[in-house]
Amino acid sequence: PRPLFYDRLDPHVGLLKLIPGTEDALAEFMLDRYDGLIIESFGVGGLPEYDGGHLYDVVRRGVERGKIVVMTTQVPNEGSDLTVYHVGGHLKSTLRLLEAYDMTLEAAYAKLMWALAQTRDQEKVAELFETPVARDLLLGPMG
Repeated sequence: PRPLFYDRLDPHVGLLKLIPGTEDALAEFMLDRYDGLIIESFGVGGLPEYDGGHLYDVVRRGVERGKIVVMTTQVPNEGSDLTVYHVGGHLKSTLRLLEAYDMTLEAAYAKLMWALAQTRDQEKVAELFETPVARDLLLGPMG
């Protein structure tokens, strides 16, 4: 079979690295301006709720508007697993988020840019994102 080449990427993908005290307005700003947002969370994943903060609600509204949100971790070699803790399990069960699992940040970023250039349908983006390519995803939803 002949190889299939893709030459389009969606450059409107952002990265939000959570730090203690991350303000809702920053996530809101990014979700307004990007088609997709990768959130680098603490531990194995989740969104912290600070006093007076509503980061979960900001992300929920973005997803409801059709934005693609991918959760990953800041912990090297750990991988994300939103089911480990309540904050992550709540996210995974209530929002249509993607999870990077053991993909590197660079792989997740490039793959989201590629997937969004192919389609804006959330289910199709999820399918493309969760399909292993060149061993970028070893411990994901399919294994």
